[in-house]
Amino acid sequence: MSHRYTLPHTWPYCLALASVVAITPAAVHAAPLAAAVRHYDIPAGTLDQVLNRYASESNLLLSVDSKLTAGRASPGLHGDYAVEAGFSTILSGSGLDAVSDGTRGGYVLRTSPVAAPTAAADAVLPAVTVNARAARDLNGLPVPYAGGQVATGGRVGMLGNRDVMDTPFNTVSYTRQLIQDQQAYSVSDVLANNPSVRILYPDNDGSTDFFIRGNKVSQLDIAYDGLYGIGTPGIESLERIEVLMGANALLNGLGPIGGVGAYINQVPKKATGDRVAQLSFGYIGGQFGGSVDVGQRFGAQKQFGIRFNGAYRDGDTEADHQSRKVGTATLSMDWRSPDDHVRLSTNFGYRENDNDSPARTLYMFSSTFKIPAPPSDPKLNWQNAWSYDNTRTTFATARGEVDITPGITAYAAIGGSQFREEQLFANSFLLNGNGDIGQNQVYWPLYRNTISGETGVRGTLQTGPVKHNWSLALSGLRENNGIVATTLETTYTNLYRPVFIAQPGIAGLADADNVPRTTETELYGIAFADTMSVLHDRLQVTLGLRQQGVSAKNYSTAGVPTSSYDKSALTPAVGLNVRATEDLSLYANYIEGLQQGGQAPTGYSNAGQSFAPFVSKQYEVGAKYDFGSLMATLSAYQISTPNAQADGLVYAVNGEQRTRGLELNTYGEIARGVRLLGGAALIDARQTHTANGTNDGKRVTGAANFQLNLGAEWDPVFLPGWTVSGRAIYTGSEYIDASNQQSIPSWVRLDAGVRYTTVIAGHQTAFRFNVENLTNRSYWVGGQGFVMQSRPRTFLGSVSIAL
Repeated sequence: MSHRYTLPHTWPYCLALASVVAITPAAVHAAPLAAAVRHYDIPAGTLDQVLNRYASESNLLLSVDSKLTAGRASPGLHGDYAVEAGFSTILSGSGLDAVSDGTRGGYVLRTSPVAAPTAAADAVLPAVTVNARAARDLNGLPVPYAGGQVATGGRVGMLGNRDVMDTPFNTVSYTRQLIQDQQAYSVSDVLANNPSVRILYPDNDGSTDFFIRGNKVSQLDIAYDGLYGIGTPGIESLERIEVLMGANALLNGLGPIGGVGAYINQVPKKATGDRVAQLSFGYIGGQFGGSVDVGQRFGAQKQFGIRFNGAYRDGDTEADHQSRKVGTATLSMDWRSPDDHVRLSTNFGYRENDNDSPARTLYMFSSTFKIPAPPSDPKLNWQNAWSYDNTRTTFATARGEVDITPGITAYAAIGGSQFREEQLFANSFLLNGNGDIGQNQVYWPLYRNTISGETGVRGTLQTGPVKHNWSLALSGLRENNGIVATTLETTYTNLYRPVFIAQPGIAGLADADNVPRTTETELYGIAFADTMSVLHDRLQVTLGLRQQGVSAKNYSTAGVPTSSYDKSALTPAVGLNVRATEDLSLYANYIEGLQQGGQAPTGYSNAGQSFAPFVSKQYEVGAKYDFGSLMATLSAYQISTPNAQADGLVYAVNGEQRTRGLELNTYGEIARGVRLLGGAALIDARQTHTANGTNDGKRVTGAANFQLNLGAEWDPVFLPGWTVSGRAIYTGSEYIDASNQQSIPSWVRLDAGVRYTTVIAGHQTAFRFNVENLTNRSYWVGGQGFVMQSRPRTFLGSVSIAL
């Protein structure tokens, strides 16, 4: 039995770049088909799936005897290839060849003459099952899953990179392909694909605080290349964004704040095995700009690699009198020994982000009135045109790995960043149901200098029938902060009829480079974990323990220490992963999360008392099923999180919230050319222990009962090169105050997009167009004691050219 992957023959190159968007959707060539070089990002899958995708993207005819591909897998194809080179890479080691059938653009799959088995060999050679899920790219990252939007695995803290099916946690790793195709311009844009994630603060600096599993995850706790405190270097320089849902103290230690709801890691781009050179030009809601991505490996064995990413955009946004200017530059270099036993890498970056009249939160002055509807037009901006939020980030990281023996690897990483921010804005409070607003005009400069590092040893060993994957890790972070907030004056305006004032003077006030040190924090931890496997890894048990310390000092504006803090906590974890079948994994975990405990504030009888780090407790069970090209994960969890609160004249750690939830996540291809990404989350977040029991049983502020994020892409077979996409985001109603007196209604956001990929003069070219908030709906996004207005309808367009 045979089948053919058929697409129309390509048309001659006949139109210039400016008219491509209007041409008939067919691939355009200026060179013979076999010589044309294209860029491919074909995810791992069965050999049949990979060849199907390759034939489609190459616009060629391929005849295949299905007996030849049955039971075979492929790690996919990533990089720039001519047709025959692409076939050679895909079929490497398979004993198969693709040869021309004598027609233009026609190929047939056959058994390689040199690899054809003899009858005797057929009789003695056992069948071999190829497991493409274990495949890694040149830089050790798990390869993309079917559809290319999500990877087959990712970093699980101190455990290293793990396949999603062998991980006793709910993890997802979004790829560079997704980032580029959706034209994401921040981390929060990428996480808009996850039903458990909601933003908790306006995204003015390329990242924001998040609300995940009923708990806050601060932007300060977003890691870069596994290190806390480095910051967000710009989405254009990222290869992956990895998310580990829920508590994670054992795996990642304590971040600068402590994110119980999830761990988010930014994976930087590195040089790949193929030369990379791409120019992009784009438009985001009034901002114009472009980016460059170039990289190459050098040396006889490609030991040295270098990758540079730069981006710049400037202009208005869709909101009234609001604009943004962003510039980023990152450089990644790496070296590996010829035997690949030593691997070194460095990253350097600089980022500027200037926001004029940026979006802000609107706090509730009291809980005695009904929250009014937002302005009917989401473009309306009640912030003064002169307000601003400007940031500067400079960072550097270095990482090294050495294979001491075939079963033991030592590693170390260090990084540092300098962050500067200056804000002149109105801290706004909604006074009543008529939309009246009181505003404290504030000048708020700050700096943050951070050094972060980790080191450890991981390895494997066998004790009888049990295989051990063990890891010993040490981590540390030191952070100095300086911040001075000055209230300049108090003014009044209205949500629907803004009243603007003249810019207040800030002459004589210190800028971000001259504010005094106000806090100093040191975090230090040591952890050990062991994953014990039996039955060919079908049963895996992970046990671990972390000792985490926190030391902090507060200073007056004169530089005099005013208080100190030094506490530690011991946090265990256990995980179980059962491969019930090759396609079904069942998992369970108990793991704890950490947050800084802080001190009792002034005004209480125990003022200055230090609290040990808050320890959250998570129980989770789940199932993951791989349908071959579609992955589905179902999780059920409970997280109990302590907090400090007033108890008469004493400020004590006797509060608690409990979140129970169900999560369904899916990604991959449900049919040829049809990709699905997203899912649904049921969340029951309750206050379980409150002062005098006043709010016991009431919902946690900012937590909706139901959230849905569902996106789809479709490659019409009758329109080669074209893709249409859509996404729906739904959030249920939320309470804004702890007593559940004030609420905001549910909301829906619809997004849509279209893109076209082709080859022009031998260069892979992609045209992308997306629309966020397609219906321009105005709604409140909920927070904890505040609301934020939705983004107005935003148009995004770009052209990317592989050079």
